[in-house]
Amino acid sequence: MGPDFATAWGNHPKSLRLTHQSHSRTARHRIGTEYARSPKSLLDNRLSIETRHGTIARYIEPAAMSIRIPSPPLSSFALMREARPFFARALGLAAAAMPVPVLGGAVGALPALTGLMLFTGLLFGVERGLIAHHPHSRLGMANRITLVRAGIACLIAARAIDPAPLGSPDRWLLVAVAGAALLLDGADGWAARRQRLASGFGARFDMEADAFAILGLATMVAKAAVVPCWVLAIGAMRYLYLAAGWLFPLLRRPLPFRPIAHWRRKTIAVVQSVALLIALAPATSPSWAAILCATALGLLVYSFAADIVMLASARSHR
Repeated sequence: MGPDFATAWGNHPKSLRLTHQSHSRTARHRIGTEYARSPKSLLDNRLSIETRHGTIARYIEPAAMSIRIPSPPLSSFALMREARPFFARALGLAAAAMPVPVLGGAVGALPALTGLMLFTGLLFGVERGLIAHHPHSRLGMANRITLVRAGIACLIAARAIDPAPLGSPDRWLLVAVAGAALLLDGADGWAARRQRLASGFGARFDMEADAFAILGLATMVAKAAVVPCWVLAIGAMRYLYLAAGWLFPLLRRPLPFRPIAHWRRKTIAVVQSVALLIALAPATSPSWAAILCATALGLLVYSFAADIVMLASARSHR
């Protein structure tokens, strides 16, 4: 049982197998200890490791996954906190004032209700547009003024769909109301620049309010039988352009900003409103009303044609 026996036993196959198993257990224990101390521990990554049957590092539980949904910016919440009470007050005021023209005989009950529904739909559309496209945290005085003008356009539209004929008092009343809205047309842009709240949404809102008011005025002029029905083309031109955009993708492109073209559109839009107001006034003769409306329509056709040429030239230069 001396050194020779120890040497012989150390070289025995069974001794080698036991030594190998001991070293394997020691190595597995060392690896497990180091892994538990490493950043990739069980608590950090929710992993489980099995070592039976020689299997190492098997995942038995998937790591937790989460989808982070971006929250709306704080400016949108501040904007809606200001806009929604104002919209509610505007709708309440419109509903409270609706019986006045009805009782006065200026408009029927059903057209007045239709006008109120148009104004309600307008408020919902403006709210969605503010959330999606208004970059500021304040509604601003400019959008309030434009909303008042849009409300007047809804009132004109309500009278336009009323089957009752237009008398001279009705025409003078419409001229006065629409003239007040036209005077406010220049105030909203000034207010937006003064408060530093100018935006693409405000410009689009102003343009659509103008287009809707012009459509209502053109309908009133045709209804008063002052000018033939071709005057409706003045009010329908904007919406025909939008409809043509579904057929021609070129017309859906944004117009390049050019100061001269911008002022040309604004000036011709004012000319449309002034011409229709003068034609609607009872003091204007039918011949002069037709001349004014024909001139306005020609200028409008020229403006749309110039914009189409501008879009085509911008596309060819790309």
